[in-house]
Amino acid sequence: MMLKTYLRSLVSTAVLLPAAICAGATFTIADDGMAVVDGQRTFILGLYENPGEDGVLTDVVEAGINLIHASPSQESLDRLHAAGAWAWLNTGYDIDFSEDREARSERLLGSVDAFGHHPALLVWEVPDEALWNVWYLAQLWRRDGEPTAQREAIGALEDKALAAKLSEDIETIGGLYQQGRFVEGEALADGIWTAMGKEVPRPGYGFATAPERMLTMGEGMREGYKALRERDPAHPVWMNHAPRNTIEDLSYFNQGADIVGCDIYPVPETRHIRHSDLANRTLGSVGAYTKRMQASAPGKPVWMVLQGTGWGDFGVESGDDERAAMRRPRKDETRFMAYDAIVHGARGILYWGAQFVEKDSDFWNELLEVTAELKDLQPVLTAPDGAAPEITLGPTSGSVDRSIAVLTKSAPDGDWYFLVNEWEGPLQVNVSVSDSPYRALDADTKIIQKDGVVTLYMPAYSVVVLRPAK
Repeated sequence: MMLKTYLRSLVSTAVLLPAAICAGATFTIADDGMAVVDGQRTFILGLYENPGEDGVLTDVVEAGINLIHASPSQESLDRLHAAGAWAWLNTGYDIDFSEDREARSERLLGSVDAFGHHPALLVWEVPDEALWNVWYLAQLWRRDGEPTAQREAIGALEDKALAAKLSEDIETIGGLYQQGRFVEGEALADGIWTAMGKEVPRPGYGFATAPERMLTMGEGMREGYKALRERDPAHPVWMNHAPRNTIEDLSYFNQGADIVGCDIYPVPETRHIRHSDLANRTLGSVGAYTKRMQASAPGKPVWMVLQGTGWGDFGVESGDDERAAMRRPRKDETRFMAYDAIVHGARGILYWGAQFVEKDSDFWNELLEVTAELKDLQPVLTAPDGAAPEITLGPTSGSVDRSIAVLTKSAPDGDWYFLVNEWEGPLQVNVSVSDSPYRALDADTKIIQKDGVVTLYMPAYSVVVLRPAK
């Protein structure tokens, strides 16, 4: 069904020509997914916040951030270009041609014509978490907004018997939703409005119709993507997802993008924060979602959006204690999450949430220390992937259902090995390398090398980078 829908979208897409955009920067994607900007292989380091203070903007660029979200204005793009950063622009839902096609097409292509030539522009982004929001916005209405509105209306009824019956119906609806019986639950919810003599506020909108809306939106976004790329072949399109949805549905949407990824913020690991719905909600969920994104878009680059704030920095009104519990990541956690994404194949990392963070805080300084480390490793991160070494573990009492993930980079000075311990306990790690001497990038990490094997000890959720000792 999805294939037929996709083919229909290609046939029905209007041809929207004029002259192709001539951009300042050329951005192509290498066969291995690495960004190639003006002929230079580049690992993307991005920031959602566009700092208002020039000094902060200078700091982030000097710390290796090379891609920053811009508002759709000449002034915003000019400022980032002058600071030495590239920019991305979000198309909003104008790229979804499934509704109001003529007006959205005009706005989308008008934006391309206005900004596609700017030397700061590197990539377009589609609406954030568009696929997940098909379901999530229905949840907000059917499980939260609608029952609240109905209880308020029921409370004003003079017929107390009817009020009691409708209140019971609301409880029944909640149970039906818990069972996944959305058609029945939503029909009963609509019936509550009718019984009170009111119009149904959002007829046909909910969980039951979400699959249909998903297919419609996915097709509409592919049509908008095709129109944008015809007008602007110089700038790829990037799609960011929530850490949700099936591989099949992600794949359906990802046909409308050149680069894909998702946001995942696992700190702190607590039952109160359900940002991810994988069984693995540890720091290692970053790597797990990186792999899911690759599975949903084979051959396309993956850019992961990582945690640039604490959950307690936004949306919390219950005081300092709860803010402290929903803390910001420590530096070792920020560093681990970055390398966990990289080891699993991410070709870019972007940080969300910095707008909530004080720029004189320890967290902010530590975040920039991590990006500066990655900046220094650009020649290695952008090198071709190499063959994975053989790894064995020393004795341990743990189940080790997650273990050591490793990435080899064939850099000009030899093979580098990036290792992350995704297990919740310490592990002795034995890495088969060549007879050439190796050392750890972090001078505090002690290694033993003998007969082509490097032995090291890795704490839980830690990173070791082995480099040729030349």
